[in-house]
Amino acid sequence: MNGFDKRKQAKMNDILAAAFELFRQYGIEKVKVTDIAKRANVSKVSIYNYFGSKEELSMAVYFRFMDKKAEVFQSYMRSNASFREKFQWMYTEKLSSVDELMAGDSEGLTSNELLASPQVQSFLMSYAETKIKPLFLEFIEQGKREGEIDSDIPTETILLYVEALHGLLSSPISLKQRMDLGKLYFYGLKGK
Repeated sequence: MNGFDKRKQAKMNDILAAAFELFRQYGIEKVKVTDIAKRANVSKVSIYNYFGSKEELSMAVYFRFMDKKAEVFQSYMRSNASFREKFQWMYTEKLSSVDELMAGDSEGLTSNELLASPQVQSFLMSYAETKIKPLFLEFIEQGKREGEIDSDIPTETILLYVEALHGLLSSPISLKQRMDLGKLYFYGLKGK
């Protein structure tokens, strides 16, 4: 990478970091491109040149966040931890991820508009299929081997259940409902 490319990448990283902090604190709608430019110490023109629009920037911020989370997920899921340890870690990580996407009273990067957009939905589906599903299949098999998942339930049925839940999460629901669905997913109706 030459000097120009390094400076360009550094600017893009600064813009993404500034946008992430402002979006999570105030919500996407309330943040202006000038606010991001000021925080990132770049011009508005740089933001438009690199990302096209505030909406595209918000998706780039969200995608970057997901990439970082996926790296952590992949590393932990490939560890020697037990199914139960991984399960608890996934639940805790899911809650902390939501906290990272928002601050205060703002929806931050959890807004229904962002999550329901066709680009984000397409990204999430592709992401799940290529990066998360293979690890999740291994996780299910580990749960069956360790007696934590009923081995009489076919893996395909478990995946169908997970996909149905994903469909609910992509619909316009409140953050509280998202959190409650996550709890149902991890612990069922009975709870912990």
